[in-house]
Amino acid sequence: MQTNTSGMVPVDLKMLVKVDPPETRTAGGIIMPESSLEKQKYAAQKATIIAIGKSCFAEWIEKLNEGERVLIAQYSGALLKGADGEDYRIIRDEDVIARLEE
Repeated sequence: MQTNTSGMVPVDLKMLVKVDPPETRTAGGIIMPESSLEKQKYAAQKATIIAIGKSCFAEWIEKLNEGERVLIAQYSGALLKGADGEDYRIIRDEDVIARLEE
């Protein structure tokens, strides 16, 4: 589980996630061209849940927890810089597309 060093605590139906940087190499070690990286901008993004608001997932049958890996909508939420200098995104619980089983 990751510790919240961002200095931000989400409220209500919101959660704080740390989005993974885009892949620049394939599993075989091939460097991906810039045009391929551009296409990744339009796909969903993998992220790790850092903190969850108190009402988050209130209407869900299955709850998610801090530290879990999820797939989120590409342009959801607000991109913010935390107190630790890292980039985070605050999103609504409905912006989670799937839980990742890695």
